[in-house]
Amino acid sequence: MRATIYHNPRCSKSRDALKLLKDAGFQPEIILYIDAGWRAETLIALKTDSGLSWGDMLRADAAKELEASLDSDDEQTIIDYIVANPAALERPFVTTPKGTRLCRPITQLLEIVDQQPASPWFTEKGEQIL
Repeated sequence: MRATIYHNPRCSKSRDALKLLKDAGFQPEIILYIDAGWRAETLIALKTDSGLSWGDMLRADAAKELEASLDSDDEQTIIDYIVANPAALERPFVTTPKGTRLCRPITQLLEIVDQQPASPWFTEKGEQIL
């Protein structure tokens, strides 16, 4: 099964999601979005495929800054902001043929993968997931 992770190696949740994918036998495509940046088409696809609102997709500080745009559903302003500030989006997003999830909590990832790592499986902070 294919998997793509929009990854920030400085984020423990993103590192956990990548580790879970690899431990489950995936060789995911890794998109380092902080370096690569976002394209509007990708952001719209993540939103559509995940079923999340822009407010759910944004980090708290970005949502606060974009409050008026979120209230008025000014999608173009929100997209432009994320493109200019790639870290404004929550992380990590993972896509597989079974769907797209914002993997916060990481258990969201289990909804879109057919194979799981061996149990017990722990996050880097020691939380048992499986």
